Amino acid sequence: MDNRLARFKHCDSRFYPYLEKVLERLPGKVKENLLNNTDLQIIADENLLDMCVLRYDFEDPVKNLVYLNMKVLMESEHQLVYTIAHELAHYVSGEGETDQAERKIEDLLIAWGFQKEIEAVRYDRAIAESEAYQTGYEWAKKQNKHYLLRHFGLYFDQWNEKGLKTMSREQFDKLQSQAGARAILGDVAQTKSQDYGESKQDTIAGTLPRDEAIIAGIMAAVKEVKFQHLYGTRNCTPRDK
Repeated sequence: MDNRLARFKHCDSRFYPYLEKVLERLPGKVKENLLNNTDLQIIADENLLDMCVLRYDFEDPVKNLVYLNMKVLMESEHQLVYTIAHELAHYVSGEGETDQAERKIEDLLIAWGFQKEIEAVRYDRAIAESEAYQTGYEWAKKQNKHYLLRHFGLYFDQWNEKGLKTMSREQFDKLQSQAGARAILGDVAQTKSQDYGESKQDTIAGTLPRDEAIIAGIMAAVKEVKFQHLYGTRNCTPRDK
């Protein structure tokens, strides 16, 4: 690991491997600029989940501050890499928050070689907007948490690591079978009165089987349960004087 990453002293060290993966793929001059310019800082801190007020001290003046939510650590690797690369591209480009600026940032990411991550994130977003995804998510939210974790929790890491875009149909069918999901899918489908017809395809450009989108919705609910188990119910707590 590059020792210069330690200057992001308020960034949880669990983000370091992903920061390094992004930096290794950047052009040499861009990488050196990001590591040496102390006007950029990154914050990722568990304490932000339950503290009303926190103060951070920096050795040098900071012009750009990137905040990474700890929940991002529960996302797939392509989402983590994309999130970090996107924020660094935003810093390098100096662009604002407009749609035009976003297009320039995406062009920069493509030039850096992050096309695969961009496509995977687009795919995830398309899934999340589908009817079948919402069906799976809403069904899962109504289930007992222990039931949900028993059927799907053991396979969450495998699903989350692979991501639907990179998971073959064979891998998905194996996961689905191991989780006992086939029997559950029939029950899930009944939670919506919409007639999906004979086709098993969802509305995502006619390419995504409905059962995959339903599983994705269920796993989104599992992710929320796992995060709550990991961090509990965090309430704003004033710091001791």
